[in-house]
Amino acid sequence: MDLTDLTEDDLQAIQFELEDYQIVHGSLFKIPRTAPDLDDPTVAIARPVGISLIPTAFPHLQFLHALKIQPIFNELYIKIAEDELWLEGIIRQLQETDPFAKVLWQIWERVRSRAEVQSVRCGIFRSDYMLHSIRNEAKVTVGQESLGMAAGAQIKQVEFNTYSCAGSSHANIVANMHRYLGTRGAHRVARIQPAKLPTNHAIKEIAASLETAHKVYTQSTETPRKTVILMTVQPENVNVCDERPLEYSLSDCDPPIPLYRVEFSNEVMQRCQLGPDRELLFTSPHRGEVFEVSVVYQRAGYDPGEYTPQGIEARYILEVSRAIKCPTILCHISGFKKVQQELTRPGVLERFMSAENADVLRRTFMSLYAFDTSGDGVTARKLALDENSAAGYILKPSLDGGGHNIYGRDIPSFLATIPQHVWGKYILMEKINAPLLQGVLVSPLMAYRGSVVSELGAIGTCLWRREGGSKGDTEIIRNSGAGWTFKTKPDDVDEMSVVKGYGCFDCPFFPDVSSDNLQG
Repeated sequence: MDLTDLTEDDLQAIQFELEDYQIVHGSLFKIPRTAPDLDDPTVAIARPVGISLIPTAFPHLQFLHALKIQPIFNELYIKIAEDELWLEGIIRQLQETDPFAKVLWQIWERVRSRAEVQSVRCGIFRSDYMLHSIRNEAKVTVGQESLGMAAGAQIKQVEFNTYSCAGSSHANIVANMHRYLGTRGAHRVARIQPAKLPTNHAIKEIAASLETAHKVYTQSTETPRKTVILMTVQPENVNVCDERPLEYSLSDCDPPIPLYRVEFSNEVMQRCQLGPDRELLFTSPHRGEVFEVSVVYQRAGYDPGEYTPQGIEARYILEVSRAIKCPTILCHISGFKKVQQELTRPGVLERFMSAENADVLRRTFMSLYAFDTSGDGVTARKLALDENSAAGYILKPSLDGGGHNIYGRDIPSFLATIPQHVWGKYILMEKINAPLLQGVLVSPLMAYRGSVVSELGAIGTCLWRREGGSKGDTEIIRNSGAGWTFKTKPDDVDEMSVVKGYGCFDCPFFPDVSSDNLQG
């Protein structure tokens, strides 16, 4: 039986299996008690995360390549985050048109004026890719995955994320779910076998990186207080099932490492203060006990709307403290789309790495253009203002969370609605020509069966120490891959954000693998 042979009864039976697994393992989005359509706000409820019913085909070698090069990307962004002069050259121009960049840089300038007291940094990164077909015909039908994907499709980078990289826990659970169903033959498709589905240890690996950072802090800092990790989160958070597993995993360490959640920005201001040596002191909401924070793990503060005067002060207090930041504000800025675009310029990668590694990473880049008044920017504007040429491009601001990009033929009409002096905060990226496969996706917002495209996220963790120098010389303490995410959406949907309902979590299936010795 193949995917095209599955009946509606078959799909319903698969869905029932998946629903039970999701409920039991917490593959859910929490619905805030303040939601206007709740009948009883005293009862906590949740809805299942959008998922694929059948794992989606992906070439094994391209999957492995994404994981293999993640440590190289980690090291690149470590070096970028410590090369303040290079970053300042980018931000000096960007902040003229991008208020968010200006706010973050001003916070950094305040921190810099007092001098940092913590030289160790932690990073949890994710590099997102889609397959790009170099052939004109990108459609691949079921039963032809091996042939179609072997015809030259390669991973191309969508973006590199340095801040609040979400989805690791959901991806881990969904991978386990599909492997479990595979052992039972529950997918009802003979070619879907556990040997062709990768494992995912994202929760374990990310928790291990936070544990390492915590130990580095406690071993280098003499303090009479108990130490904890602090996770900043957004109010009325729907994504607790992605965040809490990391907290629970840390509680299983020996000895257990407490992690406290604090809302950005009001609770930061209410519960955090600086000690005499700029140690970050946190007052527990339970017994009023005061702890010293070893690591600040940022899962909020990525949206410009969060930077009210109180939000700015909250971020400053966290940044100027002795706690290890995950990430620092310069590392946050390093993930801006403008930085991604600058890295595609000839010779720029070689500033940070060997020519050999630069060549490896450059092969994953699509064409990206500045959207300012420079020569490249003028070229980009001509492409974007013509409806026909704009069809092959995406206009991107430096914002996270999905829903911010402008696609294809919508670009000219969008540009007509905003003044030209703010165009410089965008970049123009060539569209990835993704092969189309057949898939079945289910979420509370949709039930879809048809052509789909997928996005692979390679997760990396790193810990490093700044040692000074004109370009911020570093000692790398930890640098490793840390699992993956895999998301799939209908081919006629532009965005991929699962939280916002555009895509679904999925698990790759390797049609070109016969061995059961898979890595992941």
